[in-house]
Amino acid sequence: MAESPKTQPITPPPLEEIARANPGWFDEAVTAADAAQVTGVPPATLATWRSRGGGPKFLKLGRVVRYRRRALYEWMAARERRHTGDAGTQ
Repeated sequence: MAESPKTQPITPPPLEEIARANPGWFDEAVTAADAAQVTGVPPATLATWRSRGGGPKFLKLGRVVRYRRRALYEWMAARERRHTGDAGTQ
């Protein structure tokens, strides 16, 4: 029986490279499902945060909710910590 080849993990390009190759990419508005994928937070949690306050900034266009990619990445960056005791700025 032949061994299957080992798969190599896919490494996405750095965000700076994506932004340089796709001007305006950070400012595009994405769906709540897309925002959930970017942040790793379930869509239901994003919905709860929208109704109670908190979470990333969002756009409300009639009944449609969208998130700018820039707001998602800024929100995540503001929550970076060096250790569990690090209170951060927010």
